[in-house]
Amino acid sequence: MQKLLLKVPRGMVATYGGVAKAMGRPRSARYIGFLLKSNPEPDKYPCYKVVRGDGAVGGYSAPRGVKEKIRRLAQDNVIIKKGRVLKFESKIFNFTMP
Repeated sequence: MQKLLLKVPRGMVATYGGVAKAMGRPRSARYIGFLLKSNPEPDKYPCYKVVRGDGAVGGYSAPRGVKEKIRRLAQDNVIIKKGRVLKFESKIFNFTMP
């Protein structure tokens, strides 16, 4: 899963479901969230780039929680308005594309 996180380019986000599907476990989005919650190296493996399938930010377990996730997303030029990714559909990274 860590290698997948590194594929998400700056300015884009992945969804928990998208990560699960890329791992061959399309019904395991919640499990992906659980795994990301225990990411011991959030600076190395950018789990902040993974959001909910409806564009909502979702959780973040690093210090400062969701505020920190939003700050990191903003640094990547992903804008959050009212708890959701602005222009969400155009920001989704598709793991199956070359």
